[in-house]
Amino acid sequence: MVIATVFLTIIGMTTGFVLGERQRRDDARQREQQQQQQQQDQQPQESGSAAPVVAPEDLCPQETLAKARQLGIAFADQLREVHRYVTNRGTVIWICADPGDRLFYQAKTRGEDAPLVQGDNGLLLVDVVETGEDAYEATSPTDGNKFFISRKQFRIEFTNGRADQVDKVVEFE
Repeated sequence: MVIATVFLTIIGMTTGFVLGERQRRDDARQREQQQQQQQQDQQPQESGSAAPVVAPEDLCPQETLAKARQLGIAFADQLREVHRYVTNRGTVIWICADPGDRLFYQAKTRGEDAPLVQGDNGLLLVDVVETGEDAYEATSPTDGNKFFISRKQFRIEFTNGRADQVDKVVEFE
């Protein structure tokens, strides 16, 4: 009787140990899978060779997309045109948005037909604020100048004491 009890005790302990180890392995495997899934969820999805989400005709100018890529802006290749304004002085302004609706300001001076050259006659600003219907405000991080655009008017408030520039908007899309 004593031998049988000892034998059954050993069998029970061994079975319990084996089952416990199996459960620990399964738990560890499940935790590892959850961590991998969380890492995949946190990584931006690569579009690979798939077509962009935004139709090419709805994209902002290629120079804007190139500058956005240079600045490391997420979804730089998917910045879509929200509005396009043309002033009486020939300045062209685009309000662009990424897939998350973050707004960008792109301006070009020297007329509609002039090439857009960032840092020469082109200025790309991020973190644009919508201030009303078809109206936006952007601030230059380098000099603090403020740019206001609406269907009727384009205004620049200079921080260096220079008089504000006010142009009439003659075309709006």
